[in-house]
Amino acid sequence: MNAAVNILGKQALKRYGKKKPNSDNPYMETVTIEKNGRTKTKRRERPIPEGLSKNDAKILRRVRRRAYRWDQQFHCCCFSFRFGWSAILGLIPIVGDALEVLISLSIVRTASKVDGGLPKRLYSMMITFIILDFAFGFIPVLGDAVDFAFRANTRNAWLLDSYLTEKAKALREGVVKDEEEGTKVSVPAELTVSPQDRDVEEGIEPIRELEPIGSAPPAAVPPAWTPAPKVGAPPLSSRSLTGRQARDPREKN
Repeated sequence: MNAAVNILGKQALKRYGKKKPNSDNPYMETVTIEKNGRTKTKRRERPIPEGLSKNDAKILRRVRRRAYRWDQQFHCCCFSFRFGWSAILGLIPIVGDALEVLISLSIVRTASKVDGGLPKRLYSMMITFIILDFAFGFIPVLGDAVDFAFRANTRNAWLLDSYLTEKAKALREGVVKDEEEGTKVSVPAELTVSPQDRDVEEGIEPIRELEPIGSAPPAAVPPAWTPAPKVGAPPLSSRSLTGRQARDPREKN
């Protein structure tokens, strides 16, 4: 598994280098559509790479959305530069920077819950981005401007996006390829099944096939409990409809 994850991590870094990780919107994209003979642009949520598990797709969508809110949700009419809640918190001395770090760490923690976990190199880069972003906040005036442009959360979202895109490609092909070295590694099962969906002790999925009907005799059902009749009470047939006890004809008057 380590070999496959390391190869995917190396390929993810190449894909990440082709992006503008501090400015490209990780959550929304602009597409061109034609309607009634006119060409228009429309913003929409970025699609999830085909082939990912439900767990990976859910985590990618959540990380993208949170990074967008904290780094690029707002814009000012005076300039086109976008900013988010992270920049607003950064204006509060000490407390704002501390809250910003906690939020960024929670995003990285969410990203690390993908099937099979994150490559160590990518995880280390995410933590390094957060540390740098926190350090910039201590620089008076200039630090806030650098913080606006650095966008650690957006960078981390693009790192996760690049990794899961390469992972989805490997899952579709059924093999992890190292194009530089020309090696191939089979996709390990840990990359396709979430740890929460696996048996911790045995390492297998907890879902098991049902046994066919008739393979085993059904368990005997214990009889229902019936109260014992009271001692000395007459039988039910000896009582009349009026509740009086019927006389035995052999009795004497």
